[in-house]
Amino acid sequence: MQNALYMDDSYLKEFEAAVVSVKDGKFVVLDRTAFFPQGGGVECDHGTMKRKSDGEEFKVVFAGKFEGSISHEVDHEGLKEGDAVHCTVDWDRRYNLMRCHTGIHVLCGVFSQEHKLLVTGNQLSTDKCRVDLNMEQLDIELVKKCFGKANEIILQDLPVEVYYKSREEAEKDPSLFKLAIGFPHDIDTLRIVDIKGFDAQADGGCHVKTLSEIGTMEFVRAENKGKQNRRVYFTVN
Repeated sequence: MQNALYMDDSYLKEFEAAVVSVKDGKFVVLDRTAFFPQGGGVECDHGTMKRKSDGEEFKVVFAGKFEGSISHEVDHEGLKEGDAVHCTVDWDRRYNLMRCHTGIHVLCGVFSQEHKLLVTGNQLSTDKCRVDLNMEQLDIELVKKCFGKANEIILQDLPVEVYYKSREEAEKDPSLFKLAIGFPHDIDTLRIVDIKGFDAQADGGCHVKTLSEIGTMEFVRAENKGKQNRRVYFTVN
């Protein structure tokens, strides 16, 4: 089974791997990878693969999960099954997304704990962050207060830990699930991202180790997006 290295070490920037398969010349599956695949509303990692036999470099322009395996789209053909590669994650991009992802966990923790609001969707990219909430009526002042509370929590610099629970054990704690649709993935073991002393959520993404790394969350705007669905845009600075 493919080893997703980012699950246990979001700070891993470089790693060695072997090419397991190549489809249509540009879609590469490795035996192990630290490239986060696009999913859960979070953009994928970019980076490079360098073939160790001759030093030829291939840019990773997309990563996604298909049929249970993480596939990496590279910018040109040439990699073959069995090639040994040295891979490097675009760290600036990754770290920015990590800060935003942990930030949205803080914000959603506030919305959930203080106002019983759940997430109906989200999008985290390098140039735009948004979260959708099942808020009956758009209340801008309430949203702004939640951002203020989130920033107060960030200033506490709480540690962020990752661990695993069986699905049976996790489902005994409804607070681990902040999505309005529940937890849609059919897996037996759940990865938990725990902001110690504040909030824990089932999640498969990359996160910072302490809240001070997030910076400051700033409310940008909010809008109505259908019945009982409010979209909130923010930045992390």
